[in-house]
Amino acid sequence: MSSTDTPTLLKRKASSLESDTQAGTGADSSQQPPKESKRARRDLHADDCEDDDCEGCAEGEIVLQFDTTPSAIELFQMAREEASKPSTSFLDGSGSEHGGGGGGRGLSRMAKALFDKAIEEFEALEKANSHIEMNDGTDVGKQVMETKLQHAACIVAVGNNMPSLEMLQEGVRMLKELAERTEYKNGDVLVGLGIAEISQARDLRRQTMKALELEDEDEDEVEDERLMAASLVGKTENKLAEQALDHFQAGLKLLKDQLGSAFAQQSIRAAQELEEYGVSLNLKLNSDLATRILDRAVQYLEDAQKHKADLVDSNADVLTIWGSCLHAKARIVDNQSQSDRNPAASLVEKAIEILVKAESMQGEQGDAKTLEVLGQAYLMSMGLIEDEDLIMERFDTATEKLSCALELDPYNDLLRAQVEALQGGDDSENNDGDGPEDEASENEDDP
Repeated sequence: MSSTDTPTLLKRKASSLESDTQAGTGADSSQQPPKESKRARRDLHADDCEDDDCEGCAEGEIVLQFDTTPSAIELFQMAREEASKPSTSFLDGSGSEHGGGGGGRGLSRMAKALFDKAIEEFEALEKANSHIEMNDGTDVGKQVMETKLQHAACIVAVGNNMPSLEMLQEGVRMLKELAERTEYKNGDVLVGLGIAEISQARDLRRQTMKALELEDEDEDEVEDERLMAASLVGKTENKLAEQALDHFQAGLKLLKDQLGSAFAQQSIRAAQELEEYGVSLNLKLNSDLATRILDRAVQYLEDAQKHKADLVDSNADVLTIWGSCLHAKARIVDNQSQSDRNPAASLVEKAIEILVKAESMQGEQGDAKTLEVLGQAYLMSMGLIEDEDLIMERFDTATEKLSCALELDPYNDLLRAQVEALQGGDDSENNDGDGPEDEASENEDDP
């Protein structure tokens, strides 16, 4: 995969397997964004629509127009950028359109059109180059390999954003085929395969919890036993997660020993995917797997920092991933600790330190994920310190950070309920024994 100075971490967070520069691929970062044709604009909008930023309020097909014809990789890059933008509506895995929401996944009509066009171009390229041997050591062969790798990355990205398990399975198949053809000696392919596998595991977790929600949508509460059963990682999901860990380890080892490789960037990408999967788990019920996932993510971030410090220390998104991992690890340790000196205390304090640094780099508005994780870390720390003044100070700070996160992510229902409970706790603090420490204790994994 092409080397890059700064890894792109999408806010969705979708797979970051794809490269961020176009060295050797013929891509041009100056390519102008696509424009819709007048026919498409008319077809997609109601007669009385006057919103220039509206992505489509009526049914119709988006027809992409460009000043210059973009390459498949350029189209892929545009699609990723479009997918990372907040949208007023999005298409789900079945192609149905829904109202937008900051906390939900899905693709805008424009992003979907760009991904579809990118995949079409990748398929055309592969067909045209089918006679070229990608392992012949020539520059042309390397370019064919890059095209195949980016094609698979595009499939995985669509699968993550829709989300679509079928697309993720296809991405895994394509990357396994590439790994076999390169005799498992291409580090970028192995890292890409790990990303596809952990993405598929994450989607299995999403589907399991969604099925439970659908079954119980007419009931007031989900039975504890059924919730616990759904929260436990199954054999298929666990196998995918373990395979991802193996492929990340093997791929990064190859890249570390390879001069001029994107070892640091790929380490960060692997950590990003592991963090997103790790924090999605019920940490009480899956503590062993979650510990391995999060420990590996932290290891990869430390490796990246040693290899190229500025990629970590100067990137707020990367620091947020690191802080999130440490906070999740602290929760696991806190659940298991029986000693007077709880080792979770040092972990959560380190998480707060890193997250505060990340927040300071994000400007006045901040970032929803950074603020939410920081707020949760402050809440957790309250149960691990004895200074009452500091406890109250951290309660106020946690409430402020979580409230700001909710403003940036207003469709996050769980966060909204927590913020309302924290703010309501001010009035009931002297009633029923509800206080800051009680609020902090509620912020754990209850099956």
